[in-house]
Amino acid sequence: MRMRNFRFLLVAALGMVALAAGCSSTQKDQALATDIKASMFSDPQVKAANVDVAVKDGEATLSGEVPDDGARYQAFKLATDTPGVKHVVDKMTVRTAQVAPVAEPAPVEQRPDPRPVRKTSAHHAESNMSSMKSDPAPAPPPAASMPAEQPVTAVAPPPPQPRRVEIPAGTSVRVQMIDGVDSSVNHAGEIFHASLESPIVLDDQIVVPAGTDAYVKLVNAKSAGHMTGQSALALELVRMEFQGKSYALASNEYTQTGSSRGKRTAETVGGGAVLGTLLGAVIGGGKGAAIGAATGAGAGGVVQGVTKGQQVRIPSETKLDFSLEQPVEVSYFPEKNRSSRR
Repeated sequence: MRMRNFRFLLVAALGMVALAAGCSSTQKDQALATDIKASMFSDPQVKAANVDVAVKDGEATLSGEVPDDGARYQAFKLATDTPGVKHVVDKMTVRTAQVAPVAEPAPVEQRPDPRPVRKTSAHHAESNMSSMKSDPAPAPPPAASMPAEQPVTAVAPPPPQPRRVEIPAGTSVRVQMIDGVDSSVNHAGEIFHASLESPIVLDDQIVVPAGTDAYVKLVNAKSAGHMTGQSALALELVRMEFQGKSYALASNEYTQTGSSRGKRTAETVGGGAVLGTLLGAVIGGGKGAAIGAATGAGAGGVVQGVTKGQQVRIPSETKLDFSLEQPVEVSYFPEKNRSSRR
């Protein structure tokens, strides 16, 4: 009986802990959504946009309509920079501008015939014929009194419209770094300049040419310690500047890690101990061997203690491959779509 009561109390306690954890997670998501909305409300570029924010387990989803691509990127950036947000899903749409209809030209007014029309009757045919012979024909009005012809206004052709395409999720994007990244110097959150190494092609058509400006974000930077540890860098492709517009991008992470120095530390310390033992044995016998081993181990530890683990560096002109996790809609003029690579 006592054991049954104990089990019941244990199950009830676990249920209360799980419920408290769920409530805590929900409250944290609500707090993150409130922080993101507050950042957007205080930003003049996003304040007028109709953006809905939903957060679940640290993942923020942005939906709604924004006036332009600049406001879309700013909303995505504000949500990404909010502390505690793990990932941002962009479901926003850009409001399409209404094209004004082209006015049709006014019809040309027809000039009336200035000559009067004489009506005759069959009953008075002879009298009318005699009056026509005796009365002179009316003179045409002077040219100055005739209405002038209205000039026809030429209608200019409508301006060329941009082409809109959607780059689907899963598209591979290769960039070439312009700025270098160093795990011992740079920190998470920093933005680095790059350019497209290869064009983005859809249906055998170049949508975004090579050389287009791109920007990557350092999302994780870990520097190796003195004795052990492993340095690492993680980068994401976050933005693209194309034909005067800025497009927010969401990609997978490119990671690069350095080798750990823990194994080499042990080998160096152990090697020093063996060398000290051999020297001690040669110099002072058994007692000298013990002293030499301790001395050698200490020397090996000092040498390795001042040696850091291998740092990770991504120098300029390094080529990195990313994959888009969210589709992005771009508008462009094909006639202006030339490579900006110099």
